[in-house]
Amino acid sequence: MLLPCNGTLTLPGEVETVRHGVYIYGYPDGTVKPNGNMLRSEAAAVFSRLLSEKNGTHVANAKTNKFSDIPADAWYAGDVRYLSSFGIVTGYNDGIFRPNETISRAEFTTMTVKFFEAYGDGNAEIMQNYAGFKDVSAGNWASRYINDAGKFGWVVGYDDGSFRAENKITRAEVVTLMNNLLDREADEEYITSNLCRLNTFTDLTSNRYWAYFDMMEAANGHTANLKDNTETWNH
Repeated sequence: MLLPCNGTLTLPGEVETVRHGVYIYGYPDGTVKPNGNMLRSEAAAVFSRLLSEKNGTHVANAKTNKFSDIPADAWYAGDVRYLSSFGIVTGYNDGIFRPNETISRAEFTTMTVKFFEAYGDGNAEIMQNYAGFKDVSAGNWASRYINDAGKFGWVVGYDDGSFRAENKITRAEVVTLMNNLLDREADEEYITSNLCRLNTFTDLTSNRYWAYFDMMEAANGHTANLKDNTETWNH
């Protein structure tokens, strides 16, 4: 409780504390490749880390998998199996997952819609928005998911009103989207002042890069204090 000011008693605003775990990792060479296209295996790992954190579950290594092209010792095998149990990931008609292929905007949007069916509601303000895309026809295999995501404002098209479903999605685009959906916002002051304590990357050094703080949010676990729609960190 704060001291009265000019005869008025001022109470501190309510602070909610939540734990934001790491959901994107760098590579052995010290890079994080923000402009690199995300692989299907990497996308599965992102959703698995976020969902398992919320559920308080541990994702174990998978000795068996329903997809014939996922080795039992693959680093992502447990993530794919975990998501499969929720119906979030599906393979192709030939029974394979194609983990090392890059993921398209349509594929990622489909996974996002299914993820939120299991995870719960996202950012309330975003979900009030609507976005229509002129190049997504009813015959597109992912049209249902793209339209659902558009109605909730989860995905954003291009300035010309198109969605470009088959375009590849980058790691920075994925992180920015997920942070927005999950109401995760980087504490820029904390990050700037505590780089020696944080995970940093050789190809992500300038905070002028458009997704710098979003990438740092996703790559560093922290306790977030939420007050007045602002997030501040305790590491």
